[in-house]
Amino acid sequence: MDRTFRKIALSALLLSAFGVASAQRWVEITDDVVPMICISETVNEAPDVVEIFQNSQSNYHHDPRAPRFVLVDQEGKWGLGIGGYLQTKIEYDFDRAVNNVDFLPSAIYRSGGPSSQYRMDMSNSTLFLKLVGSSRWLGDFTVYTSADWRGSGLGLKLQNAYLSTKYFTVGYGIGTFMDINAIPTTIDYGGPCGMTFYRSTQLQLRYGFDFGLSMGIAVEAPDVNATGNETVSVGAQRCPNVPMFVQYCWRNNINNHVRIGAIMRDISYTDKLKGIDTDKVGWGVQASALITMGKFQLKGQFTAGEGIGSLVNNISNIGVDVVPDPHAPGKAMLLTSESWYAGMQYNFNSKWLASAAFSQTALFSRHGYAAAHPTQFRKGQYAVANVFYNVSNNLQVGIEYLHGWRHDFDGHTSNANRVNLSARYDF
Repeated sequence: MDRTFRKIALSALLLSAFGVASAQRWVEITDDVVPMICISETVNEAPDVVEIFQNSQSNYHHDPRAPRFVLVDQEGKWGLGIGGYLQTKIEYDFDRAVNNVDFLPSAIYRSGGPSSQYRMDMSNSTLFLKLVGSSRWLGDFTVYTSADWRGSGLGLKLQNAYLSTKYFTVGYGIGTFMDINAIPTTIDYGGPCGMTFYRSTQLQLRYGFDFGLSMGIAVEAPDVNATGNETVSVGAQRCPNVPMFVQYCWRNNINNHVRIGAIMRDISYTDKLKGIDTDKVGWGVQASALITMGKFQLKGQFTAGEGIGSLVNNISNIGVDVVPDPHAPGKAMLLTSESWYAGMQYNFNSKWLASAAFSQTALFSRHGYAAAHPTQFRKGQYAVANVFYNVSNNLQVGIEYLHGWRHDFDGHTSNANRVNLSARYDF
């Protein structure tokens, strides 16, 4: 009796699944950027949803492309995309190694480290869910969440989780005090050492004019990377970061733009000698540009400020947002930093591209900080050159050479080399 019941239940389940599948229609929509396969009962409306997917796609090289598989609702106004990419990297360091999977000059071994190092890494591989649609109140909108495997013990690590419309973004994602469209293309996930790069929970408001001018302002959750001692501690923060920007695009083309940004930070710390909480006001200014001339692109950025170490790629991991003042126990101070990069890219055709960049980050001492910390990182430089080949619409391979220099306050200099090989499949 039980066997008969199981056969009847299995047959009913198969018939039900067949009925649902036959009610859907499959269509492959070919687009200049990426083809998509949509599952929809109203395939004639699917191209509108696909257009929203393409318009909201990030230009950052390490972000996934638009999804290949999309589920569309019956009215053709909502679409759920599922995608990501699988990336395998081979890294080989020689003439001194870097103590990080990303090529950070501040992580070059000062002494005692290995002279060479072989590593394979797949932690950049990413999965995402992306819901797009159009509503009466929000207009075109995007709900996006993604994660990679760069968490502790190769665990999942959140990259993005936000709602975005034409005028605002709320949630967790790339910070406002950075120009994502002007970042050089690299296999190295870290990228140029002088690049501002961070993610934050934020509320961002922006407005664009018809003649190419846009501006924005945000409040962001503070994330302070600082150094304490027996008289100074850094813990909970009391004020948000406030970044803002103004950007101009020639002919409304994001591939030709200049951008100016600024940020204010109130960094809280505790004077343990007096048992009181106090703060320091940090600031940063930034200018960046992307210029496209046919197949050739120029990219650049300059950033300066105090207390912005956690926002700059190369010094975000060494605790220099705020540091103890060597001449005043219980007091803290901010260190000034200057960072920049300049890069170029040439797109030979739809298959081949090559790029190169040079970058630098520098910290400046005050109140005897250099004498108190002679082996501390002072300046880093980063040079990269690479070539990418698109084997197909979904598969890209590349090779890259990196050279880095580390200069410390005591005058000691170290350098390292790395060769990267990469194969990435987007789905």
